[in-house]
Amino acid sequence: MTTHGDETAANRPGGTGGQPLSSGSGVSADELRAQFQEQGRPGLVESRRRDVRQARWTYAALAGLVAVVCLVLIVVRLAQGDAAGVWVATYAVGVALGGWGFVLARIGHTRWAMMVTCIGAALAGLGDSPAFR
Repeated sequence: MTTHGDETAANRPGGTGGQPLSSGSGVSADELRAQFQEQGRPGLVESRRRDVRQARWTYAALAGLVAVVCLVLIVVRLAQGDAAGVWVATYAVGVALGGWGFVLARIGHTRWAMMVTCIGAALAGLGDSPAFR
């Protein structure tokens, strides 16, 4: 049996030896919480930080991709000779929202970044619709 530190099953409060406590055992919620926090989970905090960092980078990359795609679409359609119109405005708003999503993701507001990026991508899709050609 693996123990943490010098703690053994016999030294645990209540002498439960790792067995689950029933509700009638007389152990309060505060004591259970303290026991849980004493267990120590090495690497749990670092794992959470790594997950948060990965989410920020993922959302930032997605927002940057949306912004770059919108810029490329503006250049390609103007190079093909399409007249400037509402589609340019929708792509430009897509670029702005993609950039804003990138900034939000980098500072840690990943939910807002995802929402803003999705709206920018939707506007880019609207600008590419046949109605604006």
